Amino acid sequence: MSRSITLTIDVEADPSHVFEVVSTTDGQRGFWTTDCEVSTEHARFGFAKAPVDLETDVHTEADTLVRMRVSSGFPFWEGSTWEWELAPAAQGSGTTVVFRHFGFAEGYPEADLGRTAQSWAMITDRLDKYAVTGVAQPFFPEPGA
Repeated sequence: MSRSITLTIDVEADPSHVFEVVSTTDGQRGFWTTDCEVSTEHARFGFAKAPVDLETDVHTEADTLVRMRVSSGFPFWEGSTWEWELAPAAQGSGTTVVFRHFGFAEGYPEADLGRTAQSWAMITDRLDKYAVTGVAQPFFPEPGA
């Protein structure tokens, strides 16, 4: 069975703005985790309850793609890739965001994949809200926040 996740959402913001959100430290802190550092080549994502950080290699294509390949971190995630593919919305204004996470290691339990998919869906919803309003609401805020 394939172990991959695909989600799609339309965001009422232009692709260059959405790209800025998903490709920068400030942007990622606004919707995903406050404990992160993102550059054009590398990213680190920390989580208060996780024993390790996620370390990724970053590949971007201006205004259209942000791809992060896990070099170290969670069990079953090493070698996996998530990406945010951006395109002008087919109907109306804004940006269609296709999120994919694929390449999980063999043996990743289906229940854990389901929890990961649910988390990414909630994170993607926060991306939408942050890109439109500019009000940060990270899925993983600072401890005690």
